[in-house]
Amino acid sequence: MYAKNEHGQVRPAAGGGGEPARGAEARGAGGDRDVPEAARWFEALAAYAPAPAFIRDGQGRYLWVNAAYAHLYRMESHAVVGRTVEEIDAPDDAARFRALDREVLSSRRPVRHTLVFRHPDGTPRQVTGHRFVLDHGRGPRVGGIYTDVTDQAKALADKAEAAEELHALWERSGLAIVTLDLRGRVQRVSGAVAELLGGDRASLEGTPAIGHLRGDARAVRRAWVDLVAGKASRRTCSMVCGTASGESKVLRADLAVVRRQGAPDRVSAVLTSVSVEFGAAARVSPVQLRVLSLMAAGRSNAAIATDLGLSRQALDYHLRRLRAALDADSRPALVARAYTLGILDTRVWPPRAAVPPCQR
Repeated sequence: MYAKNEHGQVRPAAGGGGEPARGAEARGAGGDRDVPEAARWFEALAAYAPAPAFIRDGQGRYLWVNAAYAHLYRMESHAVVGRTVEEIDAPDDAARFRALDREVLSSRRPVRHTLVFRHPDGTPRQVTGHRFVLDHGRGPRVGGIYTDVTDQAKALADKAEAAEELHALWERSGLAIVTLDLRGRVQRVSGAVAELLGGDRASLEGTPAIGHLRGDARAVRRAWVDLVAGKASRRTCSMVCGTASGESKVLRADLAVVRRQGAPDRVSAVLTSVSVEFGAAARVSPVQLRVLSLMAAGRSNAAIATDLGLSRQALDYHLRRLRAALDADSRPALVARAYTLGILDTRVWPPRAAVPPCQR
């Protein structure tokens, strides 16, 4: 291996007599004969290596740099060679680099480290690699070869920031979040899910989601098929879910597919309770659901009967059945119980059923 001395002259890598050649001009006049063939091959290779590399003398002057090193400073190699560290780097960085050079020259041991510095234009850079001593008969030199990890470090920092945001979303926001694999098995739940359903995470994670549902789950299955088949990226549905106490709750599930390399990989769901816990589901027929919806909208009994084409006696029959099923004695109590039990949807107006009768 060879480098240029302080005067820009090419010298052999190990000893050798005669005067060293001077730059490209000397090579054109036969100076290549003064440079070992192996050194010429190495320079040709190292000049275009992707890893930034340099050689400096004991005074911090650059004797050789490759294109990748010069690119760190947005310069050409020939514009760096012959200059000192102080002419290339910011003062604080230059002082640090000179101190590292002196440390390596003094100990004569290679050092692996990571450097964070700024270009004169203020652009931050980060490199990691080795600094070592080169001594081939004309005094020790400092060599260095590094990998520019600026983009990688930024990506890792962004990843860590995203992970912290995700952790905050999962554990500090109070959202009940579930992640499921494409087979419908629970992979992970937030602490709020355990609070929502009772029990603990261990009783939920690793279990089939379908095992926690109650009643007819056809609406949930249709939404699931669309997501895992890639037909949709988001679906919202209501479902009845069992709790740790053995009772049930009506939940709204906002489902979103998570993709990897463009293909569905898993499904995340945000669960929201829309009812109190209840034991046996209230038996409410489709007609009675319409009666409840119209009653919640403020319609009178006469208007409800007219809208549904019912006689007064038929409407009274349905109202009696509703009072018994919902354990409510008045119209306001019927409406309040319908919302509390998740029978009516709290998100819409005019009122309508949250869960079809077949799902209860």
